[in-house]
Order: sequence, then structure tokens, then C-alpha cells
Amino acid sequence: MSQPNQPLPREIYTRRRIAAVVVLVVVIALIWWAVSSLTGGGDDGDPAPAAASSPAASSPAPSPSTTPTSTAPAATTAAPTTSEKTDCSLADLRVEAAPGQPSFGPDTAPNFFLTVTNPTRGDCRVDLSDHPLQFEVFTLTTYQRVWADTDCNRPEDAGELRLAPGASKTWELTSWSRTTSAPDGCGDRRPVDPGSYLLYTHVGDVVSQPATFNLE
Repeated sequence: MSQPNQPLPREIYTRRRIAAVVVLVVVIALIWWAVSSLTGGGDDGDPAPAAASSPAASSPAPSPSTTPTSTAPAATTAAPTTSEKTDCSLADLRVEAAPGQPSFGPDTAPNFFLTVTNPTRGDCRVDLSDHPLQFEVFTLTTYQRVWADTDCNRPEDAGELRLAPGASKTWELTSWSRTTSAPDGCGDRRPVDPGSYLLYTHVGDVVSQPATFNLE
């Protein structure tokens, strides 16, 4: 004969209730996690700022050795010695031409400069009677010779030129009458037109690079 069912102890009922509550909490947590995943999870997905946006990483300060200087070079009568030659001849000389200013007004007589430099390590001696100085002007557009100071006048200097190693000497032609000339042809000198011109200077057969200037 079977025994009648007896009620379980209270502890069993309490444990079952706690287990049911835990299961319910777990189910609710799983549902919340699933919904959060589908909606993007709030602000956690925003990308972090890139480190490369820092200006210090892309624009380093210049080093002191590359900072430009505003100090103008001092004027000097001696140029650096660049040649290894221990003697000097006419062909070694460096000749430069320079107008007194870039442009000359209509009532201004242009002045010009001729500079000679000895770039060697030896003393230089040149007889300017045999290798005369000369200032010469050409038109810039047509490259036509219009004037030279030795066409109708004697050279600026006719003595002996002596230059120590690295030294320079400069002559100035104080004024040009802005008229044409030609070798042995000074009887019909005509005013030159306003425009751009080239100045050359010579020491014998050594010729400078051209320097430009304007006549207004």
C-alpha cells in the first residue's frame, strides 16, 4: 500500500523560487544585450581622434642652422681667392659691368662701373695701354651696338694695373651723353631712344657678362 504524499520542506520551495528568479534575471539580461547589439551599442562605437592631427607632429620647428639671416654682406675691395693658380695673366681676370642705377630718367646722364678682380694666388700686372679698358652699350631688343667710350675718347686708364691675390679695382665712367658713336665715326652722334640696353665692360680681350639698364 502506497504512502500518502507528504509536503516538501520549506527550504525546497525557497530554493525553487530563488532559482526561478535567477533564470528570469538571466533571460532579461540576454534580451537587453541582444537589443543593445542591434541598435549599435550607444556611443561606444565612435572612432577615437587620430593622433596625426597634432600640429606638433607635422610641423617641426626649423633648426637654428637653417634660419635665414637678414644681415647684408659687407662691401669689400677683395674677392675670395678661388683659383689654385700661383701666377696671374690677363685671361685670369674677372671683369664685371654695373650701371649706376637700374633706370635713368630722361634728363639723367647714365654712369657705369667696371670692376676687375684677381682670383688667383699670384700677383697680377696688366699694361692697360696694351689692354685698354672699355665701356660698351648695345640695345637689348635688337642687340645693336650703339656706343662705346673709346670710340671718341681715350680709355679711362692707361697705366699699369696691379692686383694682389683676391683683390679688386673699380673704375667709374661718370656720364654718358646718351648719344650714338662708332669707331672712328664721331661726326654724326644721334640721341638714343628710350628703352632697355645692355652694358659690357672690357679689359683688353676679357669681357664681362652683360648688365641691363633702362633709359626713360
